[in-house]
Amino acid sequence: MKKVAFIAPTYPVLSETFIQTEVESIKACGHEVMVFAFDINKSEQRFDYDLAEIAQDVDWNLWTQISQRGLLKAMHFVHGQVGLPKRSLFYYGLKLAMQLAEKKVDHVHAHFAQHTAAHAIVAARLLNISCSFVAHGHDVYEAAFDIKNKIEASDFVVAVCQDMLNDFDNVARGNVKLLHCGVTTDKFILRGKQPSSHLRLVFLGRLVEQKGVHHLIEALASLKDRVEFQLDIVGTGDMEEDLIKQVSEHGLSKRVTFLGAKPHDWVKEHLADYDCLVAPFCFSKTGCVDTGPLVLKEAMAVGTPVITTNIMGCKEIVTPETGYLVDEQNVQQLATSLAQFARLTFQERLKMGYHAHKRVVDSFNAYVQAKRLSGWIESV
Repeated sequence: MKKVAFIAPTYPVLSETFIQTEVESIKACGHEVMVFAFDINKSEQRFDYDLAEIAQDVDWNLWTQISQRGLLKAMHFVHGQVGLPKRSLFYYGLKLAMQLAEKKVDHVHAHFAQHTAAHAIVAARLLNISCSFVAHGHDVYEAAFDIKNKIEASDFVVAVCQDMLNDFDNVARGNVKLLHCGVTTDKFILRGKQPSSHLRLVFLGRLVEQKGVHHLIEALASLKDRVEFQLDIVGTGDMEEDLIKQVSEHGLSKRVTFLGAKPHDWVKEHLADYDCLVAPFCFSKTGCVDTGPLVLKEAMAVGTPVITTNIMGCKEIVTPETGYLVDEQNVQQLATSLAQFARLTFQERLKMGYHAHKRVVDSFNAYVQAKRLSGWIESV
């Protein structure tokens, strides 16, 4: 089977566990894998595959691996780019090519449709090996550049939701495929819940505009005299101070707790402790959006129902049997769904959680998703 190199901006990243999940799942399919990143974060984790920093420890003696045809293809791609400095793109792509040649990589798969995809394409074309990239959200809808050229220059491209696939098909002629980010389902166990006198809610994610936490606080403020609830907010971000102030102004300080960032193990261990995950995702003013949030699937995998918005991939994840969908930035609809969920009996919530778990197992299993990706890699 082909040896696969994953290209990432930074690795590992707490908020981007979907990359690590995919790497490990492709490895489980039988591929030898490694990760190249522009920045390697210090981590207590130990990986059973190699990590390398892009453009470091380059063996220039491997330049003989580059063919004239590959050089022409790479130069043609670089010439068509406007979002990155051409000289730098070629130089770093060449360095990455030398590193890939040294490791005898057969296929390059980049995460995000920005500089990682561009450098992966240059390196792959120089070596005459296959390449692909997967897009996620901000790299398409907030800070996109040269998407058309990247699609056309890749052997295949992965869209993580149907709306993104449709958008790509409207942009360029290319081999675009749909693949939802998967969950390692055997690590997220359906656990029993205990009834409580109040509604136990959780939000998990970065505290930024497109996560919609400010809308959630407004919705809960309208319910504070009718519904007994406790909300835990897990994560940090640019809006944290503003959100703390918003909570205080609404008199919710005793009912909303900011827990800060938590490691991924905490997520697996504690998501099942809550009655519902609330994720009111929305488009930011700059166009940034979550296209297929893994946190929805992780919550559902442990039997926790979800309330989220009907945008992008969210509407492909949550069904009426597993939670509620509301219009983005619609505080009234969000409050209505929260009140409706609060009126469910304990047994009705358990049933919803069971269906949520089953949906993830049936439709978003990381290994099953990786088998599809593996098949595409092997076929190009």
